[in-house]
Amino acid sequence: MFSIKKSCYFWIRSNAVLLLIAALLLTNLSCWNKYENGISLFLFELFSECFLILLSLVYGTKTKKLFNSPRKRILKKSNVIQGILVFLFISIFFSYALNDMVPFPSSLLYISLTVNLIMAIYSLIAPSWVIKIYEYNIYEVPNGWISDLLRFFLVFAWSVNYEVQVVLYRLPFLLQRLMGIIFIFVLLINIFLISSMF
Repeated sequence: MFSIKKSCYFWIRSNAVLLLIAALLLTNLSCWNKYENGISLFLFELFSECFLILLSLVYGTKTKKLFNSPRKRILKKSNVIQGILVFLFISIFFSYALNDMVPFPSSLLYISLTVNLIMAIYSLIAPSWVIKIYEYNIYEVPNGWISDLLRFFLVFAWSVNYEVQVVLYRLPFLLQRLMGIIFIFVLLINIFLISSMF
């Protein structure tokens, strides 16, 4: 059974994130190389959009195999400082580490996609393990300075793969792996496209 409403909801939510990513890349428009005329950004959006349409169709399809995610609000008044510190640390570190290759703030996206690529490869072998490790570190580890810092870092670095794997979990084994390979392919292309912009 297929739900158009659920599929459209997922597609709209995903495209809101995709628009934010495009805005992030456009902030470094002045740093794009002289041969870059927007084709890389267009291809980035095109490949991402094609995958999101596929993912929306999977999300709207009702199957026997579902994954119940224990989503809770992770940003609370008590850990706002840790969230700000993680963002500042990541921003400062990667603005220096990748400045010659990808300028800040586009470097944040580059690093996030690279970590998500690594986790997507792991997800081909053990998707449920990758989901459970993420959820344990995000939702179950008790609050504390170190755990909150790790929690916010994981949200930044790993959440794209988590969201995709939760949707793909409902598919049969072979289809799940096939979609996982397509996801890895899209991530690889997008990482290359970001590099080619600068």
